[in-house]
Parts: sequence; C-alpha cells; structure tokens
Amino acid sequence: MHAKCMIENNDEDGIQPNKTFLALANEYGGPSNLGYSEKDLRNYITARLRTSNVNVDVREMINYFMRMKDINPNFFYAVNLDDECKFRRVVWVDARYRASYEYYGDVVSLDSTYSTNKYGLVTMGHGLLFASFVGVNHHGKSTIFGCALLGNEKIPSYEWVFLQWVKCMGTAPQRIITDQ
Repeated sequence: MHAKCMIENNDEDGIQPNKTFLALANEYGGPSNLGYSEKDLRNYITARLRTSNVNVDVREMINYFMRMKDINPNFFYAVNLDDECKFRRVVWVDARYRASYEYYGDVVSLDSTYSTNKYGLVTMGHGLLFASFVGVNHHGKSTIFGCALLGNEKIPSYEWVFLQWVKCMGTAPQRIITDQ
C-alpha cells in the first residue's frame, strides 16, 4: 500500500518513474526486495493508476500518515484497499499510543460507537465507522492505544483491524472487550 501511494503521489507531482523506483528500492534495501521491476512500476502507472478512482480524502489521509512516519518511525499505519484501489479500512497508532499500551494494555476495549456526536449528527463522512482501542491508566482515566476507520461493520473488517493493531503492538492484550 505504501508503495502504491508513493508511486501515485510521485506520478501526480511529475516525478519520473525511474526516480520513484530508485527511492522505493532504497527504502526496501535494494531492488531485489521490492518484488517488481521498474517496468512493472511503469505498467502500473499507465494501466491502473490512470484509471484509479482513489478518493481524494483517502489519498490525503495516506499522505498525512506517510509524513507522520517520516517524522517518527514509531508511527504505524496500515491501509487496506480493494482490487480497484477503493478504501476498505485503516489502522493507525502513534508512538504515545504504543507507550501507553506497554504500561496499561492488560485489558483493551475496541469501541466503535463513535458514529454520532451529542447532537445526533454523523461525525464520519462517506459511511465510515470510527473505532478506537482504549484502555485505562493508573489514574482510572481512558487512554487511547490506536484508532481505525472501517468501511463496513462486517467481521472481516474487525478481524483485519485487530490483526494489524496486534502486529503493530507486538503482543495481544490479555483481554479484549468489544461493543459487538
């Protein structure tokens, strides 16, 4: 996903495909670690990217996550798109969330009830569902361990989000409480 976004952004900014390929190869420790050639990258640009319907908001969100990762390597994000590059779900965890989880992560609540505000207005556009991983600190106050946006409320969406979050944290909590 990261590579697709970088290819798309660089193409839109007029950066030559060979420079994008070299940047990605450098980031992944050499061209052999990419799993595709420069020609594949060029074909992707011409065949798929030109007809892609990636939502502008999703693109901007991914750009933001990439900037955050550049600022702090402990920032984590994972984005899931379908075969047509349409948004499915995303998880993000910043360095503070990770540190809080190390101290207070025995029990975690996955809460996806934040779909409306106190006025009953939908808070997330495009039918997206906001979910947060929350725990309780030593003062009895809620602390966030991570966030997610889901395109639907189906079980595979929650499974993907939880698996990505555990991948980020390195260990699963002793207990998890959901609103499902």
